[in-house]
Amino acid sequence: MRTVTGWTFAPATRNGTPVKAKIRVVARFVAQPPASPPLPTPPKAPQSPRDPAPPPPPPPATPISVTIAGETPPRNASSVVKKRDVLGAAPHRTASDLLKVLPGVFITQHGGQGKAHQIFLRGFDAGHGQDIELRVAGAPVNEVSNVHGQGYADLHFIMPEVVRRVRATPGPFDPRQGDFAVAGTIEFDLGLAQAGFTTSFGLGTYGERRVFVAYRPRDASEETFAAVEAQSTDGFGPSRAARRASAVAQWVFPVGNNVSVRFMASAYAARFSSAGVLLRDDVENGGIDRFGTYDPRQGGDSTRAQVVVGLEHESDDGAARSALTPFFIGRSLRLRTNYTGFLVDSVNGDSQQQMNEAFTLGFSGYHRRKIRIFSPEDSLEVGTFARSDFIDQSQKRLSVVDDHVTGTLVDANIRAVDAAAWIDASLRPVRRVVVRGGVRVDGLYYGVTDLEREGSGAARAAMGTHVGGKATVDVALHERLHALASYGDGFRSPQARSLGDGERAPFTTVRSFEGGLRYAHGDRANASVAVFHTRLSDDLVFEETTARNERAPATMRTGFSLDFTMRPKPWIVESGSVTYTHATFSASDANHQEGALVPYTPLFVAHADVALTPKLARILGRDLVGHIGTGLSYLGRRPLPYGEFGRDIFLADVSVGLRLREVGIKVDMENLLDAQWYDGQFTYASSFVRGAAPSLVPRQVVTVGAPFTLMATLSLYLGS
Repeated sequence: MRTVTGWTFAPATRNGTPVKAKIRVVARFVAQPPASPPLPTPPKAPQSPRDPAPPPPPPPATPISVTIAGETPPRNASSVVKKRDVLGAAPHRTASDLLKVLPGVFITQHGGQGKAHQIFLRGFDAGHGQDIELRVAGAPVNEVSNVHGQGYADLHFIMPEVVRRVRATPGPFDPRQGDFAVAGTIEFDLGLAQAGFTTSFGLGTYGERRVFVAYRPRDASEETFAAVEAQSTDGFGPSRAARRASAVAQWVFPVGNNVSVRFMASAYAARFSSAGVLLRDDVENGGIDRFGTYDPRQGGDSTRAQVVVGLEHESDDGAARSALTPFFIGRSLRLRTNYTGFLVDSVNGDSQQQMNEAFTLGFSGYHRRKIRIFSPEDSLEVGTFARSDFIDQSQKRLSVVDDHVTGTLVDANIRAVDAAAWIDASLRPVRRVVVRGGVRVDGLYYGVTDLEREGSGAARAAMGTHVGGKATVDVALHERLHALASYGDGFRSPQARSLGDGERAPFTTVRSFEGGLRYAHGDRANASVAVFHTRLSDDLVFEETTARNERAPATMRTGFSLDFTMRPKPWIVESGSVTYTHATFSASDANHQEGALVPYTPLFVAHADVALTPKLARILGRDLVGHIGTGLSYLGRRPLPYGEFGRDIFLADVSVGLRLREVGIKVDMENLLDAQWYDGQFTYASSFVRGAAPSLVPRQVVTVGAPFTLMATLSLYLGS
C-alpha cells in the first residue's frame, strides 16, 4: 500500500490527445521463510454442534480512489496552460500579476492599487476587461455595462497563492467562449499547494504590510482550502495609499457514484487613493515631483462577494460527462477621477465620480458524450449559459473645492440578460486528423431606466441575437508536433445606455483566423508559434472627457506569437513569449483615419520567467530548499493619438528565498533596475491650472509607474 500511494500519474495520450485508459499492475507477495521447520499440526477434533460458529470474514479493504486529470485539447495553436511553478517563478502580489506569464499580455495599473488593471493582449488595449473574457472558478468576472467601462474585470479578490493554474485561449475559437471573448478568454483554477496551515507575514517599502493565512486538510486535494488576506500600503507618493482584505474558501467532495461537488465562496473589499494623471512635460522638466499629484482627492473603493457551486458527473465507462455550475455575484465600485483638470469647468474642475452596483445570477452547463461516427473517440457536446444582471449606476461631476455636485451625466438602472446555447463536435475522419467545430447562439436583452436622459424615469428596452461559428483542424505531424488552423466568430455586447427603445442591439462582432504549430513533450517542454488575423466591426478607444472607452470605427489586427515552457530539471523552470501585432483602423470617422494605428495598442510585448529551486543542504533531518526567480517584461512601440508613440517599458523583477520545511523566508524585488516608466500614457487637451484660459492643443499626459519596491515575507507551514 505504501508503494501505491506514492505513485504519480500522467494522462494517457493517443496522437498527443489525452484519452481515458486503464492500467494493469501485477503485485507479487512473498512470505518470509520460517526460522525452523514448523511442527506437525495435530488433526482437528470433530466440531461439536454446540461449538460456536466461525467468525465472519473481515470486511473488504477500502478502495483507493485515483483521479487522473488531463488538459482539454487546444482549440488553437496559441492556447496555453501555465501551472503553479511558472506562476510562482517571479514576484506576483495579486492575481492580475499572474497574467504577465501569458503570451501577449502586459498589465498596468494607472488608477491606484485597488482599481482593476489595464490589460493589453495581442494587439488589444482591453482596458479593464472589455476585450477579454475572464473567469474564476467557473464564474464570470467581467461586468456588463459597467459605468467605468464595458466588461470591467477586477481580480483583486483572488490571492496568487490559491491559483493552481491559468488557462488562456487567445481568439474566439471555442463555442464555450461568450461575451467579451474578442482578444480571448482567460480562466483561473483555484487550489492551495501546501497542506496544513500556512501563515505569512510580509513587510515592504513604502509602509506595505501583508498577512496571509490559509488551511488545507491533509487528506484533501489541493482544490479544498480556505484562505484570508489583509494588505495595506502608504504608497510610493501622495494619494497612493491602499487597503484590501479578502477571503476565499473552496470545498470539493464526492456525492454518490461518479458525482463530485465543488463549492466556492469569496468576499473582498478595498479602499484606495489615486494620484491621477500628470503632464509629461511637467514631470520631465521638474514642474512637479515625479510622484506628485494635481488632485489629491482621486481614488475609490470596491467590494465583491460570490458563491459558485460546481456539479460534475462522469459515466462508469467514461463515455459521457456532464457539469452544471450556478453562480451568484454581488459587486460595488466607486471611482473618482480627473483626467482633464479644469478644461471643461475652469472654476469647479472636471472631477468625476462614478458609482456602479450590480447583482448577477447565472449558470453554465454542458453534456458531452462519445458518439462513434468516424472513430471511437468522436464526441458531441451541447451546452448552455445564462446570466442576469441588475445594475444601478451614476456618474456625476464634483467640485474640487467642496465636493458639491455640479452636473449629473449618468443616472440609470439596468437589467441585462444573456441566454446562450452551443453545440460542439470533435471528429477524427482519419487517424492523424481531428476536426473540432460548433455553433454558439447568444440572445441578449437590455432594459434601461435612464433617469438623467428621460427625466421622468421612462424605461426602454432592446434585444439582439448573435450566432457565431467555430472550427479547428488539428493535424498530428508527429507524436509531439501538431499543426492547427482555427476560425472563430465572437462578439462584445453594447453599453446598455446607448440603446434606444425597441432597437435591435448592435454587437461588436469579431472574426478571427489563426494557424500555427504546437510541440509538447510531457511537462518537460512545450512550445507554440502562431500567426493570426482579426477583424472587428467597431472598436473602443479611451475618451478623456467621459473617463471611459468610447466607440470607434472598425479595426483589424495581424501578427504572430511565440511561447515556450521548459523544465530541463525538476528544480528548473523556464517560460517565455514574444508577440507582435499591427493594429489599424479599417474605416474612418470624424476622429480616426483608415489605415492609422489604433491608439494605445502596443506593437511588441515580450516576457520571460526563470526559476531555480534546488535542494541546498540537509539540516536537522530537513531539506533546505532555495529559490531564485526572475521575471522580465517588455512593452514596445505603443501608439498614441496624433501619430505619437509612448515610451517603451522594460521591467525586471527578482525573487529569492529559502525554506526549511516548516519555515520559509522570501524577498521579492519589483522594478529591480528602478526604471522611470509610465504605466499610462495618453494624448489629449487638458488644463490643470484653476481659472486659467484652457488650451485645446493636445499634450501628453501620463501616470507614473512604481519605482523599485521590496517585500520581505516570513512564512510558517504547520501540520503538513
